[in-house]
Amino acid sequence: MIKLPPKLAKRPFSTAEAVAEGISKASLSRMAKAGILERLSRGVYRVEGSDDSTGEDSYQMATLRCGQPSAICLLSAMEHYHVTDQISKQIWVLVPATKRVAAKDLKLIRSRDPMWDIGISKTKGYWITTLPRTLVEGLLYKRLIGHRVAIAALKQALAQRKVNLGQVVDMANKLGVAHRIRPIIEALGS
Repeated sequence: MIKLPPKLAKRPFSTAEAVAEGISKASLSRMAKAGILERLSRGVYRVEGSDDSTGEDSYQMATLRCGQPSAICLLSAMEHYHVTDQISKQIWVLVPATKRVAAKDLKLIRSRDPMWDIGISKTKGYWITTLPRTLVEGLLYKRLIGHRVAIAALKQALAQRKVNLGQVVDMANKLGVAHRIRPIIEALGS
């Protein structure tokens, strides 16, 4: 039986990553049938029984399924930063406008100009929008997540001193959308 390299044994991995490490697709299939690997979705595996108590595994899995570039965003990012009480059944992922993935557990937010270099934290295995960008996008996409959810997340982040209004306004300026959220920021600031 083929032994997995340590870097694949610790996290979800794609078929392409396994092939790059010298493991054939047939071997992956045999290991899944033998119960050594768990098939999370098409082309995504992890070692059976590995700890998935954190959301990071699901973020990595979503990234593997969507491919790069993609970033965890909006409601999923708000959950990650603990600024919302909403629990989503889907993982929200920012992707290019042309990206298509057939998965009920992923909510794709398609963007023509996602600005990958502004307000995105590039961690090991997945990208996620920073808290200021998450809050700005929450206010922009309030029709998707709800106006109350967006405002509540902003208020909670401010109350917990995780962010200040200046950081939110700076991020909105960098993204070129300050004019769209200015009325909300002014109402909160007064």
